[in-house]
Amino acid sequence: MQRAAERIDRAAATIASPVPEAARGADPSPAPPSGNDALTAAQASGDLERSMAEAIQARRAYEANARALERNDAIQRRAISLGA
Repeated sequence: MQRAAERIDRAAATIASPVPEAARGADPSPAPPSGNDALTAAQASGDLERSMAEAIQARRAYEANARALERNDAIQRRAISLGA
């Protein structure tokens, strides 16, 4: 669960990063903009999409771990109530 929480934190930091950087870098050419000029570096490189997918996967892993712990707790309570 700790790893899933860390993955969510890393993905959230990438998604929420408001630092806009020129996606074209320091290209001094007079060429017209490629359409990525207003994007952050994360958006232009595809990191945003990867981070969103990572956040979804980490959330599902966290939820699965939480359900497993809840089921284990229920089984232990049931065993105790049966006198085992």
